[in-house]
Amino acid sequence: MNKKRIVLVLLAAGAVLSASGGIAARAQDVPAQPETVDAILGSWVLEVDAEGEFYDLTLVLSLKEGRLAGELSEASGWFSNVPLAEPAWDGETLKFSVVTPTPPDGADRTWSAEMKKSEDRWAGWIALPDLGMSVPVTGVRR
Repeated sequence: MNKKRIVLVLLAAGAVLSASGGIAARAQDVPAQPETVDAILGSWVLEVDAEGEFYDLTLVLSLKEGRLAGELSEASGWFSNVPLAEPAWDGETLKFSVVTPTPPDGADRTWSAEMKKSEDRWAGWIALPDLGMSVPVTGVRR
């Protein structure tokens, strides 16, 4: 092979390697795809930390007529199988509201939850506007 041809072959090989490296780098930059609703269906155990008082909840998520639905229960019996209002899943974050009896007086109050899912864990916040509270919530699959 003559020198000119060797240089052309090396340039072509370099271009191919460079392009494949660029493709690999771009593929790594693509964010993870959001999870489908199927990834959150089932039973979850949630723990609410209300300023040092802990409450255990069971969240059951399902599909009803093709739409996300769910129920919430509290372990010590404050409330059971309360339907979620407007549950929404965007592939990363679950949002819903619910009306349940709440401490300290057992009065029915509306509260809302917003939780992000990472693998089989939830982490987020529950807001109780009537009490001026926003408290952390975590959860795992049951």
